[in-house]
Amino acid sequence: MWILTCEHASCAVPREYRSLGLPRSALRDHIGWDLGARALQRVVARELGGAPTLASRWSRLLVDCNRDPSDPSLVLAESDGVRVPGNARVTRAERARRVELFHAPYHRAVERAIERELRRGRSPRLLSIHSFTPVMGGVERRLDVGVLFDRHRGLAHRLGAEIRRTGWRVKYNEPYSGLAGLIYSARRHGHGGGIDYVELEINNALLREARAIERMGRDVARALRAIG
Repeated sequence: MWILTCEHASCAVPREYRSLGLPRSALRDHIGWDLGARALQRVVARELGGAPTLASRWSRLLVDCNRDPSDPSLVLAESDGVRVPGNARVTRAERARRVELFHAPYHRAVERAIERELRRGRSPRLLSIHSFTPVMGGVERRLDVGVLFDRHRGLAHRLGAEIRRTGWRVKYNEPYSGLAGLIYSARRHGHGGGIDYVELEINNALLREARAIERMGRDVARALRAIG
């Protein structure tokens, strides 16, 4: 069985942070969250018969739940050429506060979900669900689905092959590489819990409408069932 996580599920920012000085339109763009990822997670969970899901509550610009707390990119002062005024002068104390209030609670929830399944005698696998913008820094990303991995190459390639069967363009460790430490959450909880893990990156151009999300969700769920 699969546990589904979504680290960039929300573009929300607590009121006290005043939208980090950004217009709402910027927060709702790809720099603020992974467009369509949370909706896709819900469809996949439903198609799998109610798989456990965990989703972050806050924007990746507030604090990135898919980064190690020591990573310089945990709190970005600029993202894809957009300055984030509320992150321009984040002190060490403020960084620690954001980790304590917004980053750590998410990861504790993931840990509890894994422990719950293990106590029930189940052997879960972990899938982290993300989306990517089709053009970044002026460069077009020519793929539909990226399967990111570090330790579990075989699992990643089996999953990618099954998704490819449904007609999608699949690449491995693109547009980001798990070998470069960019699947922090999946690695932290998978390795820490002794379970297999992998991350999916879906082109957000394919997640703009409910019908398209349904199709992608069914195809991902079918692939997950096929590999067990």
